[in-house]
Amino acid sequence: MEPQKNSGKNNDHYIPSDYLADMEKIVQTLTLRAMAAGNNGDFETAFSTMELALWLSRSLDKKCLEAVLLNNMGLIHTMNGSWDEAMLTFDQSMELAMVYCPYQGNFLAILKKNIACLFDPKITTPGNPKDTENPS
Repeated sequence: MEPQKNSGKNNDHYIPSDYLADMEKIVQTLTLRAMAAGNNGDFETAFSTMELALWLSRSLDKKCLEAVLLNNMGLIHTMNGSWDEAMLTFDQSMELAMVYCPYQGNFLAILKKNIACLFDPKITTPGNPKDTENPS
């Protein structure tokens, strides 16, 4: 088990690479659970689970991972109809991505597309689309 130095947030303690890999797997699992909850309309679970994943990524000082998670949080805000929060979260993601993941062109393209969706008039608020078409 090769130790890996984690810069910054853990006072430059050595952390075994297996531990880091396990934590990243936990972040991935939390992310999948959060997105599934958001897709099912359970936004309380989605937000709390994604916040935990974000906290872990910040604890690991994984900035590119944090950018990806902020993008996912922005998607959950979009699904919830929280357009302002979505925009702020996508903006935070973009700031990190431009600095820490500049060679992740596919991720940057996806992030830009997600931001563009906020300005698409075809996007409706969550709920029954029939309710938004014929308000009574």
